[in-house]
Amino acid sequence: MKTFQSITTIMLHSKKLMTMKTKLFILLIACLFFNTKSKAQDFHLTQYDAFSMYQNPALTANYLGEKWDYRMYSVCRTQWKTLPNKPYRTYGVGYDMPYKRFGLGCYLLNNRSGVLNFNTLNFQLSGSYFITDPKTSPHLLNVGLQTGLFYKTYNYNTNMLFESQYDNSTGELNSNIASGEALQKSSRLNFDANLGVFYKYKESNVKYAPFIGFSIFHLNLPKENMAGTYSKLPMRFNLQVGSDFIINKDWKVTPMILYMNQARAWECNIGALTYYKIKMEKNNTNCDLIFGLNYRVKDAMLLQLGLRYENYNLRMSYDINTSYLKAYSKNRGGFELTLQVSGKKGQSLLKSISSF
Repeated sequence: MKTFQSITTIMLHSKKLMTMKTKLFILLIACLFFNTKSKAQDFHLTQYDAFSMYQNPALTANYLGEKWDYRMYSVCRTQWKTLPNKPYRTYGVGYDMPYKRFGLGCYLLNNRSGVLNFNTLNFQLSGSYFITDPKTSPHLLNVGLQTGLFYKTYNYNTNMLFESQYDNSTGELNSNIASGEALQKSSRLNFDANLGVFYKYKESNVKYAPFIGFSIFHLNLPKENMAGTYSKLPMRFNLQVGSDFIINKDWKVTPMILYMNQARAWECNIGALTYYKIKMEKNNTNCDLIFGLNYRVKDAMLLQLGLRYENYNLRMSYDINTSYLKAYSKNRGGFELTLQVSGKKGQSLLKSISSF
């Protein structure tokens, strides 16, 4: 989703960066800013299923039928490299593990946007409960809850220029014109709470496995404002549906749809992941090649490529911008890299790499 911090920091540039294209871009983003009524939205991930706790608390230690004792997650995303100075970056790590009928985990996500280093640090403790027994039932149904903190900061400096300081007589931003902004603080710490439910049908002798998940983020509507006006971070609603289809012993296809809504912002992601199994004759194991193609409606085409071997799952993706902002992004979007490492107690995590 287009974030409040992304919109704001795109607008704020020093005069030395003011090419004509940048001026026009600032005015364009200013229009977007006022249309959103200063309501913030969360940042998104292309590979949302690879960092699942950020997608749905009910997916904490829910490995969708795979039997592992724990799993570690990591993500790195960069975007808007065509803009002056610093691009936008997102980094995250996470860990979860099943315990009896519960899932326990946590994650840390950090998002930094633009020249003012508008930073959002999000830490969540995550837990889930399996309503059905995953060891005996083909129906995987569980609920999840997250509680934690997010800390937002930006680097306030005198070089900040706003669209209200655009001087029509010179065609440039003028620091001598009053901005009219009332920035009272440069950081905010908030409590946050999220809730979710997830269901998947997983029967070993059938060739399909449908799933559906629903989650709500920011249940407590935390305060968002850093200026004089009072505002709250609106709730984000996520709905995810899809199914695994086993074509044959070598091919599997997983079509998915993700719809997210937050205040007046919405996002719809439609696509599929395809898995092709390769036999490793050297050590008599299997390796899956992963191909993905998604479309984020009115925004971007998303290409994915990955490799899953034993307990390692590595994927990378690239967004090709297709929206009206492509004139400024030059069709370039975000590059994202994710890594999942699963493990079992008493076994080395490096065993599969050495055998590979």
